[in-house]
Amino acid sequence: MSEALPSSTAGEFPTFETSDFAGDGSFYFDLVRLQDRDDIPRGFLHRHNYYHLLWMTRASGTHMLDFAHFDVRDHSVFFLSPGQVHAWTSSVKPHGYVLNFSTDFFARMFPRADDAAKFPFYHPTGAHSALYLTPDQHDGLLPLLDEMEQEARDRQPGFPDVVQACLLILLTRLRRLCPENETAGGIGPHQALTRRFTMLVDTHYLRFGTIGQYAEALCVSERQLNDAVKRTLARTASQLVQERVVLEAKRWLSNTETGIAEIAFRLNIEDPAYFARFFKKQTGLTPGDFRRKHCRPLD
Repeated sequence: MSEALPSSTAGEFPTFETSDFAGDGSFYFDLVRLQDRDDIPRGFLHRHNYYHLLWMTRASGTHMLDFAHFDVRDHSVFFLSPGQVHAWTSSVKPHGYVLNFSTDFFARMFPRADDAAKFPFYHPTGAHSALYLTPDQHDGLLPLLDEMEQEARDRQPGFPDVVQACLLILLTRLRRLCPENETAGGIGPHQALTRRFTMLVDTHYLRFGTIGQYAEALCVSERQLNDAVKRTLARTASQLVQERVVLEAKRWLSNTETGIAEIAFRLNIEDPAYFARFFKKQTGLTPGDFRRKHCRPLD
């Protein structure tokens, strides 16, 4: 994996970028063994501009993903979407795989939003960001990872199609292992609409100013959208948008020195005092207190 050093400018997150192993300069798919990299794990907060899958065969530590903490242990799998902030540690040399694939690769796998919504791993609710496998489940899926590794290394004609097929099979089988398995009856229309909405919020929360705009983009009424979100998550659509704004504020506060007024401005909030009240109402902490609590690396 030819992963570059994190790129950043003043006030920006360190963001890791990767070039395409096919050599045409556009990132597509990448895979590497954890034990082959001396710079992994990374205990400092950072993010990636691509989808990121961490497959832990052997590890022991902590993973902080968008301010939620997860155990890092043998046979654990972590799923990250572009832009998520994370850091992780391991007290032993980690063994396993890192899989990276671009947004274009993801769109090629799931050309329809409804198709992507069936997979619980890569959407903003974060309900299935971590999956803990049994030894038998882990070992049963290893051949798929080995196949992708060989295809990535040999680059025979048609290898992107083989990689895509193997990755889709891997994600499908991992989906079957989710604690809240929905495959028996399939996800209902309310769940599917809610997942499409959360995916849209993640990319449009600074562009759309009303829930009506989201409803229009999803070709449903505002009432239908709110009803689906309430039935699925017991929250309103507006609350989900507010939570996404707060999440981005947390990311800025924890990993940059950008001033609080500037962060508010970047989030389309003109009054810094209102932003401070809004943030404390949502988190229980002032922006300054949150920054002091979360601006240090993981131990």
